[in-house]
Amino acid sequence: MTVPHRPREEYRGHTACTPPITGQLFEIVVLDTTGDDGRARWSTVGWGVNRADADAIARTYLTRQLCPYEAVQIRHNGRLLAEHHR
Repeated sequence: MTVPHRPREEYRGHTACTPPITGQLFEIVVLDTTGDDGRARWSTVGWGVNRADADAIARTYLTRQLCPYEAVQIRHNGRLLAEHHR
């Protein structure tokens, strides 16, 4: 299904996936090894409002029951702050 392009004003109530004020948020990035080509890639999966929030969310991606990730990074303004491993 193709969605025609419409001006943003027509999308009342739509929330963008990437927050506009990312400079204040902590990016949560997982190492995704499920690509069709067999190569691992880092993919953004969410945002934390502070470092503790981002660390807590990151740990859930490592310890979840179904398909846990091998590694998760916390970034702020593009700078790597922490990397967690299973």
